[in-house]
Amino acid sequence: MMKSICHRMGFIPVDMGLLSSSLEIENLPLYLFPSWRLPVLCMLLLFVFFYLYNFVRDVLHPFITKHKGAFYKMPIEVVNVTLPSVALVMLALVYLPGLLAAVLQLCSGTKYNRFPNWLDRWLTSRKQLGLCSFLCAVLHAVYSLCLPLRKSARFTLINMAYKQVEMGKEDSWVDEDVWRMELYLSVGIMALGLLSLLAVTSLPSVAGTINWREFSFIQVCFMFSFTSKVISPQRHTIPSVSKTLNVPHM
Repeated sequence: MMKSICHRMGFIPVDMGLLSSSLEIENLPLYLFPSWRLPVLCMLLLFVFFYLYNFVRDVLHPFITKHKGAFYKMPIEVVNVTLPSVALVMLALVYLPGLLAAVLQLCSGTKYNRFPNWLDRWLTSRKQLGLCSFLCAVLHAVYSLCLPLRKSARFTLINMAYKQVEMGKEDSWVDEDVWRMELYLSVGIMALGLLSLLAVTSLPSVAGTINWREFSFIQVCFMFSFTSKVISPQRHTIPSVSKTLNVPHM
């Protein structure tokens, strides 16, 4: 009876349970981003973890072993190498619950069994996790663009030029490094563009206009962005996940 009245009035009825749930329904407009609390907390914890790791490796370790002060890297450089790591892990957390749900359905032999509460909550938070990953990727792009603007980058460039003149080296051109950097930046820009497209398709107004095959095609195209890791200009003895999308230090 009530549902038919709501339909006639132009509303979409939703069954929220017993009448005792009315108090919770009235408080819904007063909640502050209830669906964003877990993704934002996860993003902050990952940022703190990777930031401390990069701080110990790039700042504290050289200071202790070589007595070389590099604390100036903390505001820009350490943050910049931390953001892509957080973005990649957050993006992995977007796709992982879908794989776990598929495994549970295969094990149970049916798709009609209810998922565990933790997995159900994880599945409903995928959009927020993806947008947090997109935020970290955009911030990483902005920080990377600001790297050459630092005073430390200018001093490093001057020191490199002085050492080259002192060594009597006329040409420091390395063809492999040049190609790796050019390809790396090009793929990184395309990766950010594809991630932006993926973020736009998550909007309800856009998601309702595309079918599942089109959405899957966008997802597959986004996997191209991981090519940036293959041609990354960073070359270390032990690869570091914190520099997956980072440009070389200036």
